[in-house]
Amino acid sequence: MNSDTASQTNSIPSLLRELKDDAATLLKQQVTLAKVELKENVGRIGGHVAKIAVGGVVTFVGAIVLLIGLGQLLGVLLESAGLSDDTAQWLGPVIVGLIVAVIGWAMLAKAKKALATESVAPRQTIETLKADQDWAQNKLQHSHESTT
Repeated sequence: MNSDTASQTNSIPSLLRELKDDAATLLKQQVTLAKVELKENVGRIGGHVAKIAVGGVVTFVGAIVLLIGLGQLLGVLLESAGLSDDTAQWLGPVIVGLIVAVIGWAMLAKAKKALATESVAPRQTIETLKADQDWAQNKLQHSHESTT
């Protein structure tokens, strides 16, 4: 019985040391995984932000060009349809500007919707940490039960 007690005393500290070392290694691996996952998520979100910026610039440039060119063309068409010269000159650009604004809004809404579905949180790492916590609790519980 004395030798049995001595082997338990020697094995429990070694098991605890091993558990501590394994937990430290696991934590380092989880931190590394979290960093990689965060970098990937931030990269995707950055891509969506860039698309929003490009969509905004395209909308702005398109609005200027179309308001000038198509606004003048529509003004001429309205004038030839019988509208007074003064009314045709402002109504043409207003109609064209409205069309361009709707197109730009659609581009921005699409990019905003794509951005809303992204998350920076490292979901895979969080799930793994929860599983590791459950595993460690089970190991500690079983270890405690076997010593009593």
